Amino acid sequence: MKPIIKFFSSLELTIACFALAMVLIFFGTLDQTNLGIHGAIEKYFYSVFVYHHFEGPDLYIPYMPGGYLVGFVLLVNLLTVIVYRFRFSRKKAGIWLIHIGVILLLLGEFISSVFQNDARMTISEGDTVNWAESSRESELALTDRSGEETDRVYAIPQIMLEREQLVEIDELPFTVSVDQFFANSLIQSRDSESLPEGMKLASRGFGLSQIALEVPKTGKMNERNIPAVVVTLFDDSTLNEDPKIIGTWLVTEWESLGGMPPQRFTFNDRVYTIEMRLAREYLPYRITLVDFRHDKYPGTNTPKNFSSDIIVKNDLTGEEREFHIKMNEPLRYADRSFYQHSFMSDEITSILQVVKNPGRLFPYISCSLITLGLVVQFVVSLERFSQRRRKQAA
Repeated sequence: MKPIIKFFSSLELTIACFALAMVLIFFGTLDQTNLGIHGAIEKYFYSVFVYHHFEGPDLYIPYMPGGYLVGFVLLVNLLTVIVYRFRFSRKKAGIWLIHIGVILLLLGEFISSVFQNDARMTISEGDTVNWAESSRESELALTDRSGEETDRVYAIPQIMLEREQLVEIDELPFTVSVDQFFANSLIQSRDSESLPEGMKLASRGFGLSQIALEVPKTGKMNERNIPAVVVTLFDDSTLNEDPKIIGTWLVTEWESLGGMPPQRFTFNDRVYTIEMRLAREYLPYRITLVDFRHDKYPGTNTPKNFSSDIIVKNDLTGEEREFHIKMNEPLRYADRSFYQHSFMSDEITSILQVVKNPGRLFPYISCSLITLGLVVQFVVSLERFSQRRRKQAA
């Protein structure tokens, strides 16, 4: 046991972890030109190992520890040092505070990387919304439009689409089979001379004239992935016998980007639509945009400021409050932060960035502890130095 404790509490391991972290930052920064910010973060920092992809044999070979592994080893190293190396005393108080601050910083980053949720809320003046769209994740939405006043929406998240599995929804009279999923795609005419091998072809709707081609994912800030999925619907009443196929559809976000309405079909005298869209998260309160302002510097088109006046109505608490959101002055309400992100060209539609981050306070707490620890350690060292000088003078 002692050799293991000695290894994990060694200063050499601490230096190695910080050196590897610097290497990850260096290569991650260089690779941003190819992968984009999001792609580089996922490859180098939000991973256990960094892999190199060999396209020919389609192999992924690890060649470097990723951010998760380096952070975990450094966390174990710091905890082991505190438990087995340092005994709490007044002289070591500063060192304890510094180590605890670094530990909280590592924990906060891990929590943010796993649980942080970034979304956007697009809202025009006078409109009221209670949902935000994800910036990067998509979902397959099946909507029952047979109701006279309201529609019922059933969403299948992207993580389930990626598994290409059977999805059963109790309220729907059919089962969804995810035949193919493309995280990023392009659309091509189905009349082309050669079709890709293994391509699943649609039997209804948009896919009768088009097919989706898979293209590499992008993580660049000015680009986003356009997913596509091929799904087959089976009649639930025949699943125990010979399953009856209702139809096969190609569904992609390219449809909505091209201004096309969701694909529509009828089953059991009920009308449904099927579409691929950005994943939505519904909030327990409603937001109304009262006024949006886009101020410019006099005589130019350079933005000086843009801001939104909103009303938040919380039906659970009966609360109704007015807020003003502008650049660098976000609204923090409940467990989310609302930032003034941008606006549409009509200048009456505001785009708010909605961020939910359980680890938001960790960096503030950790930096405060590290600063306090440095000050305490400096004062303790200065006091010891002064005592030695007085003894020498005496």
